Amino acid sequence: MLAITLALTGCCNPPLCLDRHYVRDRIANSIGILPQEIPPCREVIPANVALDDGLSEFEAVDIALANNSAFQASLAQLGMAGGDAIQASLIANPQLLVYFPTGAKEGQATLYAPIESYLLRPTRMRIANRDYHRIGDTLVQNGLNVARDVRLAYADYALAIERFQLAQDASRIRNDIADLTNNRFKNGDISELETITSRVDALNAGAMIAAEQHNVNIARARLVTWMGIPSVQEDLLPEGLKNFPVMEFEESELIAIALACRPALEAAKWQVAAAQERQILARRLFWRIDFGFDSRLGQGYQRTGTGLRLDLPIFNRNQGGIVRADWELNAAQHNQDAVSDQIQQEVRVSMQQFEQAEENLAVIEREMLPKLTEAIAIAERGFADGGTDYLLVLQTTTQYLDARSRALIERANRQRARAELERSISRSLSESPLVPSLNELKTTSQNRDLEAISTETDRTIESKNP
Repeated sequence: MLAITLALTGCCNPPLCLDRHYVRDRIANSIGILPQEIPPCREVIPANVALDDGLSEFEAVDIALANNSAFQASLAQLGMAGGDAIQASLIANPQLLVYFPTGAKEGQATLYAPIESYLLRPTRMRIANRDYHRIGDTLVQNGLNVARDVRLAYADYALAIERFQLAQDASRIRNDIADLTNNRFKNGDISELETITSRVDALNAGAMIAAEQHNVNIARARLVTWMGIPSVQEDLLPEGLKNFPVMEFEESELIAIALACRPALEAAKWQVAAAQERQILARRLFWRIDFGFDSRLGQGYQRTGTGLRLDLPIFNRNQGGIVRADWELNAAQHNQDAVSDQIQQEVRVSMQQFEQAEENLAVIEREMLPKLTEAIAIAERGFADGGTDYLLVLQTTTQYLDARSRALIERANRQRARAELERSISRSLSESPLVPSLNELKTTSQNRDLEAISTETDRTIESKNP
């Protein structure tokens, strides 16, 4: 019996693919940040993060991946999937039936070993391995989503800081104009009504400072919540909105990178591979074959024998389970197509948003702001000399401040679109050794596709214990 068990569960079975660092390594390959594993109810600042000189976007993401409670809680799913994989590798226990000798009845012992448990074990392990990788890639996508959300919150915080600074500049400009109107009123050049209007504008500008300060506090609260460290100091300032280089990738190239690297698509492929194995298993689940070893003891004799006990698949051959498994495979294949379509849509939309923000910002910074800066200087000089009407000064100042505000908004929109785009392709667009070439990504994608649909992959994946 031992020899039969070893023969049926030997090296021909696929190994368990349990890698507890699977999610961390994949995230590090995608964005260059290795998430830390921390115990509950603790806050950790990564060793490479220095908050004394301000908070960069990269540092915010690094802190979030180490401290975001929702992401850390989701990582436990990989451990649970590992437990399911180990359970799938176990074979059913043999059964022992014993009759004790009483009176004229002879003693009897029968050992039953479920053969179908040995035969179905490789398929169950392949299903568990594919589910393990599916959950792992899903968690990688969750980590990239957290990084994206932190970057969006960081852009909102940086925008709030710069809008607060713009409100302070606007208040100074309005106060300077109010001082000019007072001087002209004292000289008898203008009426008191115009001085009242300028003072109201100055008061409104001062009120805007308080409103922008509240926006800063709200944006900071959202950012530190995503980072998972609510106790961060309030004077922690971001580095500001970034200036990105010109986009050097075509839309088709970015879509190819996304389809090669996106963890959500890889998870969908592993789901299809697992559904294919479940389809095979469903056609064998009606098997029930037990190997029996029987021993009888009587007065002065012992008889032994072997045999088989099996169910006759006359009525129940798991017909309903087969239909369900077929439709689960169909649903998984459609889900893979849906994920692929969604990825392409996200790349196209985020790239269009980035290009639109880039074009709008170029118009504002290269054409509008220089002209408005010159116009406001001319208007202020003319108003001080008495040759310009206050209404023209007010109109020019309003246009100048609105243009600066729009420039900040477009910078933030560009930074948000960049975060969305890099999340869509699961790669950084900046120059970095972590960004492989497009040909390498295509080759990697083809290899992963083959691994996801081939039963031979289970023999080549390195087995690691959690």
